[in-house]
Amino acid sequence: MERSGSPIRAAFALRTPATFRLEGDVWTIAFGPELCRLRDSAGLRYLAALLCRPGLKVLAADLVVLAGAADGPVRPDRERARARVTHGIRTTMRRLALHHVALSEHLQATITTGTCCAYRPDPRRPVEWEL
Repeated sequence: MERSGSPIRAAFALRTPATFRLEGDVWTIAFGPELCRLRDSAGLRYLAALLCRPGLKVLAADLVVLAGAADGPVRPDRERARARVTHGIRTTMRRLALHHVALSEHLQATITTGTCCAYRPDPRRPVEWEL
């Protein structure tokens, strides 16, 4: 029988509620009590694809395809995909910093970009995403 003061229960109870959801052409984004809405962009779609796959490496070229940002049916080469995704995510992070400081700080600490990108959540600060 677990006690109510167990570290497992404490960690679960301290999860930050968060939303990252596309509604039409606007993203509803919440992190803790703060909420903002941003117009759709490739960078937000890249972030959403990473948030759906916590802890997994995703090729930048796959993110371009998942986000529907490819130029036609052909996958972009690795370097172009890396540059496109990195630029898109960095631009979006700057936009988020203006509207949602706490989420911006969380993503700055947990998103990595490059040929492979990832969302690596901090286990000491769990987030419960609604995607």
